[in-house]
Amino acid sequence: MTVDMRIARIARAHNRVITWEQLVGAGISRRAIAHRVATGRLYRHHAGVYLLDPPDQASRVTLMTAAVAACGPDAVLSHHAAAELWGLRPTRPGDIDVTVIGQNPGVHPGIRRHRSSTLEPGDIRARRGIRVTSPARTIIDNARHRDIEEILANGLVARLITEPQIDAAIARWRGSPGVTRLRRILHQEGGPRRTRSWAERRFLSLVRQAGLPVPLTNRMLHGYQVDALWPNHRLVVEIDGRGAHGGRHAFETDRARDATHVANGYRVMRFTATQLEEQPFLVIAQLAAALALASDTNAAASAA
Repeated sequence: MTVDMRIARIARAHNRVITWEQLVGAGISRRAIAHRVATGRLYRHHAGVYLLDPPDQASRVTLMTAAVAACGPDAVLSHHAAAELWGLRPTRPGDIDVTVIGQNPGVHPGIRRHRSSTLEPGDIRARRGIRVTSPARTIIDNARHRDIEEILANGLVARLITEPQIDAAIARWRGSPGVTRLRRILHQEGGPRRTRSWAERRFLSLVRQAGLPVPLTNRMLHGYQVDALWPNHRLVVEIDGRGAHGGRHAFETDRARDATHVANGYRVMRFTATQLEEQPFLVIAQLAAALALASDTNAAASAA
């Protein structure tokens, strides 16, 4: 087996990342490493950490693996980056969060460092070959994030975490920032709900403030994902964000899906982001009227 084949085999087992220690352990000399960096066969990304690909072409998982490797053997992916890896929030470019236990790993460009003395073995998992905080610890670490309700809801829907497990985590880390808000979200009426935009979060907030029944969110109905659903009232609400529904194709698709829901006995209401921002009382009044009408219709049908 050639030297390059040995390097590739080791790196492929670690998401296309290889460390100085792994290179030396494979019998590759300092001079041979320097030569491969100079000729573009290896790319130095952090001190003692190399990639098979140029950093601007490497996958997010590769960059996460490199960030953890750069911070030492006790380092774990955490906070926003851990939420990405668990699929609790969308993947976004930017600095990668890494938590270290006790030690100071030094400054590494592209890495947002956190220090902790509270990580226990149960707080650490492996996902895609990367040491990462557990789903419960990841949610606690993101408790102050503006999208924590969506992060929490995604974890529950994906069955990465259960409500009793989150309650236990809240009790354990009750002094952590944002945990009081997290407890409130977990136990609010309807529980945590998944949202995909500011407009959807604004709509859900208005519904709760008005004391109306809390809908299911982002659920499948008749082959389409609907923004808000009251199955007992047979009512669907779609939130049209700025620019997302303006094209001809989107217009035609929206009408086709609305017609499908109506044909199956559902009412469909549409609100825009502008209405939610500038006319919130009108939106809630119209929604309340639709829910009341559905309740009256259900009551009449039951009486008959």
